[in-house]
Amino acid sequence: MDSTLAALVGAFIGGILSVVASWVAQRVQSRSQWLVQEIKQRQHLYSNFIQGSARCYADALEQNEPDPGMLATLYGEIGQMRLHSSDAVVLEARKIAHSILQTYHDPNRSKEEIRDLLESGSVDLFSRFGDACRAELDRLHPNEPRSRSGLRLRHTPLATMVEIRRSRETESRQCG
Repeated sequence: MDSTLAALVGAFIGGILSVVASWVAQRVQSRSQWLVQEIKQRQHLYSNFIQGSARCYADALEQNEPDPGMLATLYGEIGQMRLHSSDAVVLEARKIAHSILQTYHDPNRSKEEIRDLLESGSVDLFSRFGDACRAELDRLHPNEPRSRSGLRLRHTPLATMVEIRRSRETESRQCG
């Protein structure tokens, strides 16, 4: 009787553990899929904002009157960032918009002046915005660090690094 009861309890515990393991695996997979989708959505939003801001800035360099359609798009993207992004990203996006609006008040520039301005590297609208975006994306996915270019960095296991070093040492001995 005791062995029968022990077998039933063991089967019950095994079944419960199996259900819990499946539930945990499903949650982890769902979270991973959501995270990938969220990162892609934000990257797309930030890319669109940068492209639209660059167009507005180019327009502001040549015109005194803003294009309402372009500004509406720009502020619409900032509004979307308010829904999905951190305060730091929204703040930097607002700074870009403010800089663009200020540029509309500056004297218009000729195409040669614009070319010289761009070639000199004195226009830096997006570096702080890009830094804020990268920091936010890193917080969303902290297990995979990024380089300054935004590429994910993969860590090479120590055993692989030791093997690479040994093979290079062997090659250098054979060549020397």
